[in-house]
Amino acid sequence: MAVDWTRVPVLIGAGQVTNRVEDPATSPDPFALMEEATRLAAHAAHDRRGGGLIRSLTHLWMVHSLSLRHGDPAAELARRLGADTATSRCSGMGGSVPQWLVNRAAELVVAGDRPRVLIAGAEALATRRRAKAAGLRLDWPTSEGWPDTWPPIEPDVGVHPVERANGLDQATTMYALVESALAHAAGQTPEEHTRTMGVLMAGLNAVAAGNPHAWFRTLRSAAELVTVTPDNRMVNLPYPKYCNAVMDVDMGAAGIVTDARTARDLGLDPADIAYLTGWADAHEVWNLSARPAVHRAPALEACGATALAMAGTSLDELGAFDLYACFPSSIEVARDSLGIAPDDPRPLTLTGGLPSAGGPGSNAVTHAIANALDWLRAGRGHATLVQGNGYYLTKQALGVYTNHPPTSNPEPVPGLQDRLDAGARPLEIVPSPSGGATVVAATVPYGRDGEPGAGIVLVDLDGTPGRRSVARADPVLTAALVAGDPVGQGVTITPGEGGGPNCAAPA
Repeated sequence: MAVDWTRVPVLIGAGQVTNRVEDPATSPDPFALMEEATRLAAHAAHDRRGGGLIRSLTHLWMVHSLSLRHGDPAAELARRLGADTATSRCSGMGGSVPQWLVNRAAELVVAGDRPRVLIAGAEALATRRRAKAAGLRLDWPTSEGWPDTWPPIEPDVGVHPVERANGLDQATTMYALVESALAHAAGQTPEEHTRTMGVLMAGLNAVAAGNPHAWFRTLRSAAELVTVTPDNRMVNLPYPKYCNAVMDVDMGAAGIVTDARTARDLGLDPADIAYLTGWADAHEVWNLSARPAVHRAPALEACGATALAMAGTSLDELGAFDLYACFPSSIEVARDSLGIAPDDPRPLTLTGGLPSAGGPGSNAVTHAIANALDWLRAGRGHATLVQGNGYYLTKQALGVYTNHPPTSNPEPVPGLQDRLDAGARPLEIVPSPSGGATVVAATVPYGRDGEPGAGIVLVDLDGTPGRRSVARADPVLTAALVAGDPVGQGVTITPGEGGGPNCAAPA
């Protein structure tokens, strides 16, 4: 059957901007960053009509911005761009959102709607921080209320009440905790795993050093990235500062999705565009503590298999990846879930990872998508995969991009989440346990003075299988967590009083 090019989704242009002006009084606001990124995307789409492509947008989907205080930011962006006829929406939160939006745009294309969809986002948290330090009030566009987000922002933002009560409520602690489970599963001592982690992060850092849009372009060695120094303090064991995503950045990115026939009508050659040939999105068991194996991501595994099958390609045929890399464990879990060998020579990022390239809130993957288009246009390969991860390895979204026109129309695969839910076996999270337990994963938060605080342990409770909880470690157990591999260690749990944290001590 002949390909219907009006139903083949393509990325026709993308743009990125990084503000390096340090004076908050003259730095651009997030709307200005999005405007500039959008104009760059239109220019990359060979728009020679003085903004005609932007004015002809049918949809404008803005990635949620933590930097803004605005009740309807997507409509404000549409007004500033002159996209008066576009349906505007503001997204929910999470690192998976940009690829999730691309997937929704692709579905509009497959349905035959002939859309022209702008996906844009920006953060200017670095400017906000500098303004606060200077006592300066930023004169940014604002309005009352909270945006009507799509998809809606989840009330718990991925954190269970028991996790929150025991200090496991930040990405910095969640991903560090997962790292301990990865190290144990690999059979590595903490020292061995730290060296392995350094080599991984050095590969990402090297990409960031060559990325003109990266927030930090300093090239660092593997040892430098994981060695604790006054400039690289320990944040949460085993992650020093250089292994943590940096959100205080001023960065914007945008991309435009339409159908292949519209792209041709706009004068774009096949070599100018990226065909989205496969995609998938789904979420894991919602709370990290309820997942039977916290270092595994079954939904990501299923999304990868689904997207590749839909694209009619194999993992071996991909020339590069851009895996979500907010912390080492996020990219390790993604790599392992997709079946990429640790020694695979192909790049795991085209962007550089959030610790070096920058982590602009929910919009980091828009930068990854832009870099995927640039990589394909430059002829560095024929196909790549972009992965987004929201919250705590919770929400997954993937897209397969290629510069080869497909030989058939893409057919989305329905029911993926339903199948995952049917096969899931979430564990019971017990609020106030008492008695024996076994450590499943752990981390230790450190203060800015370099001293460790009370450790955090995720434990399987003795007795009835399938019961799990979270606790803070007493000083003796915390010292043991710092000294070696805690996974598999027996502990005794005492329930917290008055809603306070549970306490874990060596058995």
